[in-house]
Amino acid sequence: MTSEELRLARQIGSLNYLNPFTSERLDCEREILGKDAVVDLAVWHNANGGKPSNPNVAKIRELCVWLSARLEERLRRGRVEISREVFQAYDEFSIYCLYDRYFPQLTDSLKQGMTTTRVPFFPEFRVDFQNRLQGMPGRFESQFSCGKTFAVFHQICRAFHAVFGDIAGGSEEAARLRAKIWQSIFTHDIARYHRLLFDRMNQITTLITGESGTGKELVARAIGLSQYIPFDEARGEFVQDNQSSFKALQLSAMPQSIIESELFGHIRGAYTGAVADHAGYLEICTPCDSIFLDEIGETSLEMQIKLLRVLQSRSFQRLGDIAPRAFQGKLLAATNRNLVKECQKGNFRSDLFYRLCADAIETVPLRCMLNGGDEELYRFVKVLSLRILQDDSEAVSFADEACDWIRKNLGLKYPWPGNVRELEQCLRNLLIRGSYAPSSAIGSGKAGEGSSGEYFRDCRLTAEEVMRQYLQALYEREGNLARTAAAAGLDRRTVRKYLEKLPPDASDISSPP
Repeated sequence: MTSEELRLARQIGSLNYLNPFTSERLDCEREILGKDAVVDLAVWHNANGGKPSNPNVAKIRELCVWLSARLEERLRRGRVEISREVFQAYDEFSIYCLYDRYFPQLTDSLKQGMTTTRVPFFPEFRVDFQNRLQGMPGRFESQFSCGKTFAVFHQICRAFHAVFGDIAGGSEEAARLRAKIWQSIFTHDIARYHRLLFDRMNQITTLITGESGTGKELVARAIGLSQYIPFDEARGEFVQDNQSSFKALQLSAMPQSIIESELFGHIRGAYTGAVADHAGYLEICTPCDSIFLDEIGETSLEMQIKLLRVLQSRSFQRLGDIAPRAFQGKLLAATNRNLVKECQKGNFRSDLFYRLCADAIETVPLRCMLNGGDEELYRFVKVLSLRILQDDSEAVSFADEACDWIRKNLGLKYPWPGNVRELEQCLRNLLIRGSYAPSSAIGSGKAGEGSSGEYFRDCRLTAEEVMRQYLQALYEREGNLARTAAAAGLDRRTVRKYLEKLPPDASDISSPP
């Protein structure tokens, strides 16, 4: 290689180890492409709920084809003396070229569901891998193996598909959240992950915290469905499918005895009604599986002790049994509570807390994602509209209508106390009834958690916007202008000023209450 070719091969090879949702990734693309790089991207994000769009990738692909042809031509001419430095650069460059070539096929298979473990294009991949990485002259051996490389490629595609597809938003806050999720899957040092940690990440527990409605389960699902699954080259298939690898358990919605039975399993006669042996989630978990414990802050101290043992020893016992059994999967947990404060109050064990937070992610409230921005609001509304309507043209049309209604009736500074869950509920209300009344805008009149006192402490609305929401909610409850004015203690003309889309002659309606 010439010095320029060596530089280019190294830079392209370094893309293998960069988090795609960070600015460092785009900085590297710009270094590779120079003046030909597209520089208007800050991060690679899902701004509009569509397909990934990064024009730099296609331009780097052209460079890969050009450089590969030059190097392969020299190899065909005869024996070439290759240094360790050149071999390593070529090795990592070739891995990127292979990933770029097979990314579309891997992505298509994921979109089609791919519940089967067999991959029809693996024989083609194996031939390409052998030609590129096992046919090099010299005394050096590639650090990459075919089956493991294919498994990691598949894992990267699954992770990108889940993180890009499910974590919406174009803000810096959304980008940072996606980058953190990627680190939870591959760590910040992807080279070390590939060398050593690829099949050990199931031993690290992830704790996801954040307000209700901020997508904690989406984060957990993205991590859980993106675990490493080995590929059996001899059989030409993965050892298991990825679609069934995520198992969620809602702790706050189940009685203690049911939780223990579902999680730990039981033997026949362990309690009244246990008529047969039952294997729980912990037992059926393979090393590729993940268990998600939602609302872990709601668990009893007795359950916390049992979970602590699982995390400390990776073992457990069925209810009514004394035989130890191994837990092989990954544990993910989520809560909207402040566990540090719960530990201080004695409601949550500190030793369990420190076992849980080896890897911690905090989701971002919608008000911080939007930050009062009109463009970012439209992005979220469009993504959710696509999920609800499953039709591109209808979703775009409805997103325009919904954003217009939100601007006029809630305002861009509305804090969305219910977060993304509330925004989705708002859109469904608009779709069905053409209006939405935030329940938190009325409240109970008592200061406290979830009440109007709590709402107004965090409220960023102007007095006029609060009045509009309040009167809109009253109007929907009372059914006409006269009763709304009476309930609010205001003149009908004042009420009408704040309401829109009233029926004709609504100001004259005066039905008895």
